[in-house]
Amino acid sequence: MTAHAFRVGGHEYPVVLPTLRDPRMHLASVIITVQILGQTVLGFELSIAQILVSLGTAAALELAIVFHRQRAVVWPGSALLTANGVALILRVPGTEHGDWWSLHGWYYYAGISAASLLSKYLIRYRGHHVFNPSNIGLVVAFLLLGSNRIEPLDFWWGPMSPGIAAATAVILVGGFTITSRLDLLGMAAGFWITFALSLGIVASTGHCMTATWHLGPICGASFWWVLVTSPEVLIFLFFMITDPKTTPTGRVARVVFGICVGFLAALLVAPQTTEFASKVAVLGSLAIMCVARYPLARVVPAAGSDDDHLRRWLTRSLRDRGDHEGASGAHLRPRLGTVGGGLTAAGICVLALVFAGTPAREPTVHLRPDGTVGSQRDLAVDESTLPPVTISDAMRELSPRLSDRTARLMAADVLADLASERRARLDLDDTAATEGSVFSRLQDLEGEIASVQAGGQIVVPDYTIDRMVIVPVYDPKNAQAGPQFGVEVHGTVTYTTYGGTPPTTGVPSLPEPYERVFALFLSGDRYLLAADYPPGVE
Repeated sequence: MTAHAFRVGGHEYPVVLPTLRDPRMHLASVIITVQILGQTVLGFELSIAQILVSLGTAAALELAIVFHRQRAVVWPGSALLTANGVALILRVPGTEHGDWWSLHGWYYYAGISAASLLSKYLIRYRGHHVFNPSNIGLVVAFLLLGSNRIEPLDFWWGPMSPGIAAATAVILVGGFTITSRLDLLGMAAGFWITFALSLGIVASTGHCMTATWHLGPICGASFWWVLVTSPEVLIFLFFMITDPKTTPTGRVARVVFGICVGFLAALLVAPQTTEFASKVAVLGSLAIMCVARYPLARVVPAAGSDDDHLRRWLTRSLRDRGDHEGASGAHLRPRLGTVGGGLTAAGICVLALVFAGTPAREPTVHLRPDGTVGSQRDLAVDESTLPPVTISDAMRELSPRLSDRTARLMAADVLADLASERRARLDLDDTAATEGSVFSRLQDLEGEIASVQAGGQIVVPDYTIDRMVIVPVYDPKNAQAGPQFGVEVHGTVTYTTYGGTPPTTGVPSLPEPYERVFALFLSGDRYLLAADYPPGVE
């Protein structure tokens, strides 16, 4: 840091500015480069305004807190890293790529950035903050608000392209450079190797996960490859786990810490069936280990001690165990016993991963990998009332084993979702709104309900659906996204306007033709309406 000063009313206040030698500046350069690539070629659904709200909120708080405590103006480098980490990972559904100055959901960015920063000052132990600020802020927010309000950055950023290659290179080169300089490379390697091996066990049992960017569940080897090569996991690995302030100080402790985070991340991912839950599980593993590092310090060498070297510590542990066995065959028996104990511990870990993954082994989705119906639930509406349902040629090409039964389930869910939306509008019921809609469609519906509660009017559509076609849908505003399941509906609609609280009966309009394509999001064993487009989007 470079020190300067200024005077106000006879008082001199130091000003501390950053220097290029500060590791935080190097880390910031990597994250900013990824943000620039995201805004230009990667199609991040994140606006510049949202990023600035995060940065401004955290910076202002830290400047005020430090000035109050030290009577100095100190460059808020840590706060800016925290806020940039929040902005990089946090997404608010409905934000469109290219809408650079959108303030959509700005309060989430401001609130989570503020909570993340304040955790550093409010949650402390032995004079140090307990949690990685951006990590704990995001984990708590995702758990409290859920996927309908906010969501993390996707595991998969899109098919390989120059932009993806550039972002991956920036993350890897920057990550290796910074972790090597801070002597944290062993921790990073311990995490990734353990995570890859543990997740391989989970994937080998037939684990499946659904994601908005993928048609149908992601299972087995595909699931494993997506996670272990995910740019988001690499960012978590290089720039979140390896925060020197919230990790152990000893070499051995750091490697063990990374191994524990890797195993715990895989263990928490094992029972999850959605990408959202899996991403929160990975982030949550670090929050848990930030607390567990204190008891961990009691079983590993102290930083700077003679044993604070992984090979030396393991060797001495074997030798010391041998000394307790006596003179006759002392060193042989404990070595064998230690190997046996290690194999027992490894077996327990494998069993834990296999057992934890039981809920996700048989996907709770309509479509199994072989195309058959994965959930034998009843249709959401009476099957006899369904209009004709067909599967488009494009969908059959993408998913040749998609069955007619599964197509009818999707169509029935769409009709049930539309009925839930109608009930939500008539009853001004936010709970009913969540039964049929998610993401931006849910937010729009909740906005309509809120306007009526404030004295406005609400328009309630009534649909007559003549036929439905299962089609693949590609989000025209998100270049990252892959195909989603969609249902194209054809029929007529009438609109009735209601006003007042509660709404009073209005006069319906004349029927008019209605053709839309609904993009679907799988939640448990039910498809919800995520968005709608004119026909031809697929």
